[in-house]
Amino acid sequence: MNKPRLLILLNRLSVGGPAINTLSAASILSTDFEVLFVAGEPMNDEQSADFLLEQYKGFRVEKIKSLRRSIIPGQDIRAYYRIKKIIKNFRPDIIHTHGAKPGVLGRLAAWRCKVPVIIHTFHGHVFHSYFNQFTSKGIVWVEQILAKISTAIIAINQKLEHELIQEYRITDAEKIKLIRLGVNTESFTDPDGIKRNLFRKEFQIHDDEMAIGIIGRLVPVKQHRLFIEVAEQLIQSTKGKQRLKFFIVGDGSEKNNIIKQLQGKKISYTIGGSAFDQTARFIFTSWRNNMDQVYAGLDIIMLTSLNEGTPVSVMEAMAAGKPVVSTDAGGIAELIDTGKTGFIGKSSIELKDAALLLIELPELRKEMAVSAQKFAGERFSKLYETEQLKGLYNHLLGKQ
Repeated sequence: MNKPRLLILLNRLSVGGPAINTLSAASILSTDFEVLFVAGEPMNDEQSADFLLEQYKGFRVEKIKSLRRSIIPGQDIRAYYRIKKIIKNFRPDIIHTHGAKPGVLGRLAAWRCKVPVIIHTFHGHVFHSYFNQFTSKGIVWVEQILAKISTAIIAINQKLEHELIQEYRITDAEKIKLIRLGVNTESFTDPDGIKRNLFRKEFQIHDDEMAIGIIGRLVPVKQHRLFIEVAEQLIQSTKGKQRLKFFIVGDGSEKNNIIKQLQGKKISYTIGGSAFDQTARFIFTSWRNNMDQVYAGLDIIMLTSLNEGTPVSVMEAMAAGKPVVSTDAGGIAELIDTGKTGFIGKSSIELKDAALLLIELPELRKEMAVSAQKFAGERFSKLYETEQLKGLYNHLLGKQ
């Protein structure tokens, strides 16, 4: 019996949570479905995630160069017709889109080509904190229209589910399905400390130094300026007591502004590479392919975003046994049990106070590390996520 054909459409194959999540899911789903994975190309300030294709296999991959993050009418039209051509050639039973641009172009193309099942996952949304009020309202209106041609819409956390149904009224509750993300938790463990030693040796972190990191694209919505404000307060609070180092993992359009902020505050920084300065307070690592080593080498993970879906960086950090200090963005409150696996703060002072507790109380840090890793092992199962996806796919195909 032939397997049902599944087309997964991602905005771009760049390093980050969406690429890891969709590729790992595609690999598992390929046992039950014939999978074609289609994605756009990374932007100039992003690192390609092609190396993940060596890790996740079992499906075909096609690239669409014209599928870009920004709105570029000429490129978008070309991407739309390319998606239509791929659909006509592959003849999928299901198309599953991820990301704003694929959600628009992919669902329209699938609807025009009469694909039986059209599914879109909101990994977050751009209804606030990205654009002005007029543009944001226009985006909501477009999503309401697209929901009408969708067979189902997936929300990855309860807060997002509530926003889609109640706050922005994208569609009714019957069409929204809650399927939480999963990660391969086992890959982030470091029982013998080898990964930790490799990372700390590379960046010359001494045993008596504590490393605090933020992971993600360097873009305004991630609020790296807030991370720097918290870091500045921590440096003042721990003067003469504890040597701190701060890691900015990732890259993006805000890098120069972040550097200017550090220069304005007279905080030293360095960029990983041949000119690396081990005395600097801030270290820019750019994108990394060995995130398991990054998490192992850091002591505390911070997230300062204005808007999130379910941040994979927080899930991976917890799987690595690291306490997280974060703003209350997106589905964070569903990941962090405040006081047990991490802390949630609303201001730079609250975030500073939480991080300071972890710095000054090593026993608390160890307790939270154990609790975070245990919570991740119980709640962040990738197999459970894909089983829910398979169930949804088969249910919707059965209805057709």
